[in-house]
Amino acid sequence: MSFMRQDALTGRWVAVAAGRQARPNDFRQGVESHAKRKSVEENCPFCPGHEAQTPAEVFVFGREETASANSQGWKIRAFPNKYPAMLPTAESPIHAAPSLLTPSGAAQGGHEVLVCSPYHDQGLADLSAEHLNELLRAINIRNQAMQDSFPDSRYVLTFGNQGPMAGATLAHSHMQMISTPVVPAMVVDKQENFIRHRENTGHCLLCDLIQNEERDNTRVIASNSSWLVVAPWASRFAFEMRLIPRRCKTGMQFCNAQELIDLADILSFSLNRLESVNSGANFNLVIHNAPVASRNGCGYGNERLDALLKDQADNFHWHLEILPRLSRMAGFETGTGFAINSVPAEEAAAALRKQ
Repeated sequence: MSFMRQDALTGRWVAVAAGRQARPNDFRQGVESHAKRKSVEENCPFCPGHEAQTPAEVFVFGREETASANSQGWKIRAFPNKYPAMLPTAESPIHAAPSLLTPSGAAQGGHEVLVCSPYHDQGLADLSAEHLNELLRAINIRNQAMQDSFPDSRYVLTFGNQGPMAGATLAHSHMQMISTPVVPAMVVDKQENFIRHRENTGHCLLCDLIQNEERDNTRVIASNSSWLVVAPWASRFAFEMRLIPRRCKTGMQFCNAQELIDLADILSFSLNRLESVNSGANFNLVIHNAPVASRNGCGYGNERLDALLKDQADNFHWHLEILPRLSRMAGFETGTGFAINSVPAEEAAAALRKQ
């Protein structure tokens, strides 16, 4: 059973998915010894030879065309999550009808896993730029497929969790994609700030930020002809990175082939620099595209967005974020929504760009 609940006080939606408590967890008991690590690998459902332990694949890259589906020989593999946060078939919440004080709804949508590599011990930083490019192309393909499969979806979030402090329960490197019937509050806030900045200046917020960061240069970590990587001015996490495309588009699906190649190169650099500064760092990798309107004509499912995006649907500049999880959130952070970051952005950028 999965369903959506909204906090009437903050406006934040929560997906309640009790079934996810049953998912396997490589980190629950810790994996210190070689024998334990080997045991985890031999029982990992994402490793080659264990394809029958996952739902049937919906996408594969790298396997011979003549090979059977759900067999070995793949390089990247995608399938529905066995313990989904969203369900393809809508289920009515089992509590009383929604009211102003208890808003709720069906957690209808999709939840997929993209296994990044057949090698159990290969993290995202270990993947070649060529392999990362293939992964990015796979994400674009599955993002579009999820939008097509769920016409009432308003958002598809692609993210990766590496390490237990970042929320990973399986050590084998993988990304996840979740389509949701509501737009996440953080994306609503970002969309609102994009529109406000354009109304005040006539410019895109992130396009202006690119110019400002390159002029100042103290928070720039890396750049190429298509991308800029910065330590955000108000970083929530130590060594946080924001990867911004120079060409202003609403989503990664609009990248051309060269831009994806350049993204793979600079993403590989950024992940390896994080590994150099904090070996074994746990982190989240998040892709923020623009919200999408329901294809059934029901708008964005959010009164603020429906009003904001009536004539300004293109006012979003998509981007990626690398969010290291080097310390746990405590009472102040969880009680206020604020963050406490012990490493200023300028110091983080200097350490990350240092060769």
